[in-house]
Amino acid sequence: MKNNIVIRLEEKSEYREVENLVRDSFWNIYRSGCLEHYVINQLRNDPAFVPELDFVMYLKESDEEGKLIRGMDDFRLHITF
Repeated sequence: MKNNIVIRLEEKSEYREVENLVRDSFWNIYRSGCLEHYVINQLRNDPAFVPELDFVMYLKESDEEGKLIRGMDDFRLHITF
């Protein structure tokens, strides 16, 4: 495992930064613009959102935390047939 990767729970103050990362990652990939960052924003206000499984990953470049490289959000689902 790499020592320069930090994974921890996301803080509310990081929501915008994670949304921007998602927007930049998906912009103009599948269609003009993207909606993925908006979906994350809306799902965080849904009862299905699981904050205990809401992680961020940083690439540690020095003694400071480093650059955000991933946001990982989890939601409860009910699958019916």
